[in-house]
Amino acid sequence: MYLFFLSHYNNILWKTFLFISAFFFNLAIHPSFINTVAAACDPATQICNPIQADTFLELVEAIASAVTAIGIPLVAIFLVWSGFLFVTARGNEEQLKKAKTTLSWTLIGGAVLIGARVLAIAIVNFAKGLG
Repeated sequence: MYLFFLSHYNNILWKTFLFISAFFFNLAIHPSFINTVAAACDPATQICNPIQADTFLELVEAIASAVTAIGIPLVAIFLVWSGFLFVTARGNEEQLKKAKTTLSWTLIGGAVLIGARVLAIAIVNFAKGLG
């Protein structure tokens, strides 16, 4: 009975996570959001730039900030998730191994995310120093 409840609870958490992810994805691609971003351009008189970056450096900065803005909350969510896995493991070696793996990959992902952001900032600053 307890194992059924635990698997049912994990299933509910997974469905909730998917629902929240789909909600924010749909919010990001909603036409009103896209129109506010692209409102500064008149397609009748000019070719519109959907990226909103005039130079390659601005593009690198925009991509790095977008990836960071999406990645940092995901790292926080997976840190909480790994903590939840540790709590629900209750000494079970197999579940503890899963929790440790989740925590280690979350920390590795966070380090890669921060490293990529630092590298992007360094590249942009180096390129600005050249020109």
